Order: sequence, then structure tokens, then C-alpha cells
Amino acid sequence: METREVPSAHFLIKIESFSLFDKYKINKYETSEFVAGEYKCDYISVNLAMTDTSSLPTNWEVNVVFNIFLFNQISGHYLYSLAGITRRFQTMKFEWGLSKFISNEILSDLSNGYLVNDTCVFGAEVFVIERQAAVECLSLDNVDT
Repeated sequence: METREVPSAHFLIKIESFSLFDKYKINKYETSEFVAGEYKCDYISVNLAMTDTSSLPTNWEVNVVFNIFLFNQISGHYLYSLAGITRRFQTMKFEWGLSKFISNEILSDLSNGYLVNDTCVFGAEVFVIERQAAVECLSLDNVDT
């Protein structure tokens, strides 16, 4: 994990009354949609999911590099997944994430600065890898030397 001062470029969510997740046994929260490139993404719970895929062609795939962020309210820096994660979203796999982004113990320790006044801030940054590469083929099979 690394830290930086700059917030995520695409999405931030501030969660107030964070302790109520445990009290009411809420295991998952889905945020509103946000757009990265021309594609819509849905929620982060250290997961990222493509939405509105019905308008995409059969056998679609979208390659992205994404980071998940957590704001440290004491230092003013963002904890984020190191070096970005490159993933292929497609019909059969339209959700990816980090299973162990931060432990509950570290998140809940007030001295770490991630949970202040029962509030935390998560973010996501998503960069779509466009397929615009030049392709070239060289074949020497029929060359007479």
C-alpha cells in the first residue's frame, strides 16, 4: 500500500455513522453509478462492478486499471492499492475487487485517522484501456535468401 495527497479522480464516497453497519449487520453497500471513460461503474466496497452492460455488444470486454482509496482524515493523505489493478471486465465477470484492502482493526483504530467521528471516505479511480494499438506482422516464411 502507498499514500498520496491527491484524491481519486473518478469517485469518492463519504460514509457517516459507519458504526451502524455493524449494529444493523449491513455487510454490503452499493453506491450510485459513476462514469469512467464511457462506461458506467457501480459500487465500491473495495469492489468495482460494471453496470448497464445490456447495451454492450455480445462478448463485450473492457480492460481497466483501477485503484481503491481510503482517506486518512488526520494526515490528509489517501491510502490506495499499490500500482493499480489491471482487470478484464466481461459478460461472465463484471465485478472485481480487493478482498483484503484494509483490516477492520486498522480501519476502526481512531489513531490511524481513517475513521473519525464515525465517518470514513473511500474512493475509486478507473482508467479504461482503449484498444488503439497499431498491429504489425512480419513473416519471413517466403523470403528467398
